[in-house]
Amino acid sequence: MINSFSIVIVNWNSGGQLKNCINSIYAARKTTCVLDKIIIVDNASSDNSLDDIKLKGTLTEIIENRTNFGFGKACNIGAKGVNSDFILFLNPDTIIFHHTFINLFKHVEYNSSDNIGVYGIQLQDETGRVQKTCARFPTTWNFIVRSLGLNKLNSKVFKSYVMDEWSHNNSRIVNEVMGAFFMVKTALFLKTKGFDERYFVYYEELDFSKRIFDLGYKTKYLAESQAFHKGGGVSEKVKAKRLFYNLQSRIIYSFKHFGRVKGFFIMFITLIVEPFTRLVFLILKKRNKKEVLELFLGYKMLFKNSLNIIEKGLKE
Repeated sequence: MINSFSIVIVNWNSGGQLKNCINSIYAARKTTCVLDKIIIVDNASSDNSLDDIKLKGTLTEIIENRTNFGFGKACNIGAKGVNSDFILFLNPDTIIFHHTFINLFKHVEYNSSDNIGVYGIQLQDETGRVQKTCARFPTTWNFIVRSLGLNKLNSKVFKSYVMDEWSHNNSRIVNEVMGAFFMVKTALFLKTKGFDERYFVYYEELDFSKRIFDLGYKTKYLAESQAFHKGGGVSEKVKAKRLFYNLQSRIIYSFKHFGRVKGFFIMFITLIVEPFTRLVFLILKKRNKKEVLELFLGYKMLFKNSLNIIEKGLKE
């Protein structure tokens, strides 16, 4: 059985990365699958990243949002019109190799399982180094470890939820794969109403993976299929906002999955303790004043939006 899939790409000022990503999709071999369409959901970009794409191929559809809805909501918008067997959520800073789809769907065809809901693949950087993209479902202790920076002192003793101790060179069942290449069964995605839109960016794929896990579904990481992933993307240019959104999502996740008491505790540690540990590590690493300023601005936004974050976290 040949499976069909559609690709949803959320774009926000990604420049030439989006064009290169689309070109690589069209160039990739697809003898083991059928690509129905590529849906680009643009979150009010102010650059020219859509200019060339509007002329690119009959499979490409573009949805232009008037405002930046964030990653999760934009993904949900793109997924609404999908009738394929699978939806692949793909970052614009990825490049698909010629064999990526062939190897991925060959595995899906010959190792199909009703309880596998999500697939991820091996992502590599510019040097071919394998990126550590899989994670365990975090616990309150994992978040405390990160807030105190203990994992930076001794990652073997103080393990993070990120599976950085594993080479990622073999296929296996994992709790979560990075959202840069996140392929989910369409029926399951629609059944669970997609990503939780309380997360503007970060943690939405972790939250989704936890929800389907609780329903009896699993996530599989495939080392035999690879793609290039730059990492950081456009968010490299907005480090203060990236820090704010990351920490905001961590707190929302804690309220949602750990309960009110632990949620407030994680929020306290994140707001009161972590700024100082981050500052200490920046000083020890002799970072420049700009990075210290970005840290200050990120936490300023977090404090300013703390009541709104609590409201989101406690929302049923």
